[in-house]
Amino acid sequence: MKNSKLFFLILISIFSCRKDRDDFVIKDDVFTSNDYIYLSLKDKQVFLDSINNLVDDIEVDSIKMNKLLSLSSQYYFLKENRKSFQLTKKAYKIAEQTKDSFAMGRSLYYMSDCYRETNKDSAFYYLKQSEKIYLLIKNDDRLAKVHYNKAYLLFYEGNYTESEIEVIKSLKYLKNVDNLELLYMCNSLQGSNHTELEEYNKALGYFNQASFILKKMQKERLNLEEIYCYSLINTIDICNIYDKKKQYSKSVSTLKSILSEDIKKNKPGLYHTINGNLAYSLMKSGNYEEAKKHFDLAIQFSDKKDDSQSYLYKIINFGEYHLLTKDTVKANALFTEALQMSKQLKSGNEELKTLNFLALTNPKKVTHYKNEYVRVSDSIVKKQRASRDKFARIEFETSQVEDQNKMLSYRNLVLVLIIIISIIVFLLILYFRHRAAAKKEMQLLEQKNIADKELFKLTNDFQIELVNAKQNEQNRISKELHDGIMNQIYGVRLNLGFLNEYDDTDSKDKRLILVKELQKIEGEIRTLSHDLSSENNFNNSDFTYLLDNLIKSNNNISNTEFTIEITDFIDWNRFSSLIKINMYRILQELFLNVNKYSNAKACTLKIETIDNQLHVSVSDDGVGFNTSKTSEGIGLKNIKERLELINGTLTVLSSPNEGAKFNLVIPIA
Repeated sequence: MKNSKLFFLILISIFSCRKDRDDFVIKDDVFTSNDYIYLSLKDKQVFLDSINNLVDDIEVDSIKMNKLLSLSSQYYFLKENRKSFQLTKKAYKIAEQTKDSFAMGRSLYYMSDCYRETNKDSAFYYLKQSEKIYLLIKNDDRLAKVHYNKAYLLFYEGNYTESEIEVIKSLKYLKNVDNLELLYMCNSLQGSNHTELEEYNKALGYFNQASFILKKMQKERLNLEEIYCYSLINTIDICNIYDKKKQYSKSVSTLKSILSEDIKKNKPGLYHTINGNLAYSLMKSGNYEEAKKHFDLAIQFSDKKDDSQSYLYKIINFGEYHLLTKDTVKANALFTEALQMSKQLKSGNEELKTLNFLALTNPKKVTHYKNEYVRVSDSIVKKQRASRDKFARIEFETSQVEDQNKMLSYRNLVLVLIIIISIIVFLLILYFRHRAAAKKEMQLLEQKNIADKELFKLTNDFQIELVNAKQNEQNRISKELHDGIMNQIYGVRLNLGFLNEYDDTDSKDKRLILVKELQKIEGEIRTLSHDLSSENNFNNSDFTYLLDNLIKSNNNISNTEFTIEITDFIDWNRFSSLIKINMYRILQELFLNVNKYSNAKACTLKIETIDNQLHVSVSDDGVGFNTSKTSEGIGLKNIKERLELINGTLTVLSSPNEGAKFNLVIPIA
């Protein structure tokens, strides 16, 4: 009953009946009045619906249009985007009829807001339309807002470089406009862009600039409560950069300085966000006991409030805490929960981070998690590329429509001139029009070439090398069959023939090993038949581990003792998959030759780096051979062809009864 009376009083205060016209006018200050502000969300919606039904009775277009936009904003704040869009569309039609350019741009801007969270394609499209109108009327303030919103959309699509460009455009327009709040938001978003791009010094610079702007806003006493929230968020962003730069003590002291009971009472969400960040910084600085207290508080709040995204961040960090404190069981449980949540929330970066941690807590499934990591990573890259292309396409198609409209106007003008002037003028116009169209086509082709070049630059080294390697697919298949599968089959057959003469336990064990080797060969043939490529195994696995397995497998099937020496630490991540797979196949071929021909007791693989070059040698103490008289077989030919692919060189040193040594030199890119 109390709510009904309050609602009735508000209705009386909103409408006033004019004597000279039988219509209602909404008071301008109604939505800022306390009576409206303190209504429940349900009552606000009922109230707005009642006004909505009466706005259509307003006869003055300018008043009706402004009231529609005002109502649209209130529906937007209530997350009633469909109703907000419908009202804004009505306002746009009135603005179009009255040729009010500013109102048209404003309506399009509002339409974009309605789609910002649900359909970013449409949001970007309406922003682009709004931008064109504001460019025509040279409204710098609105252009700055448009570019900021475009940057916001691009950021949440993972396109940080393009987002950075849009923020810079917004900042350029803000030089001529006194809008401190938007200036703060641009600097804050730019800081976030550089954070995601791992450019932490630049990010810190923008966050510090945002802090300076907030102090200026505080001096001018512009919406102090909102500034207070901005200030807390900006401080959290700065401390996040400190963490990225491993300045954990600095982050801890800063976060502790803003953690207060006042924030806990008035801004509980921010209070527990600060707790979560503080827990992470304390953990990274080694203060595990205090970190756990803050983790417990932050996670309990996030879980209670059903804040899924925040809860996900916190349990990942809490899992890392248990990992660092050697409680791998608890850590594994948290990371497993985080993996499920990140998939549900479609949070790709958190999914990648969780897969990395699971590989550490669950060694038995490390290969599975690493493969899954690569799959998710590729999926994110494809999504970002699709997003980038999608927004570029919207811009291109929008400009195309404008060009078509211009062309239609030009045709109408040509028709008028044809009627007034003569056939000759008509032919001349057609001629120039044809040339203009040809020129425009050339410009479009040039734009496409530029876009293709940009796309090519963004393709990473692995993809480039992979594409180049696949151009010689037939040669590669031959090498895979000879160097990998055929060599392994030959080795297994050779040893099975040798072991068939014995029936002791040791021979049976070796035959079992050889059967397992045949199963591996079967898997490799299956993989080759599916995608004719095994590069992923070399991209996803530790290469030193693969080399150790190669040595072990040869020791299991050979009378020769194979050993490996790596003189210093080698970061195999510096080498592309193309180098690693070709080097691995070359070693397979060399080891097989030792098993088949050398009768050696020992064979040593030695790897070292000298003068930015990788030196690999395979030496044995077998029968050797005369290098000048021995013909070059397909195996040695394939070795040389593989070395050519990776710009490597081969030197063979051997003589009869003196063993053999193969030296490979591979440049480090």
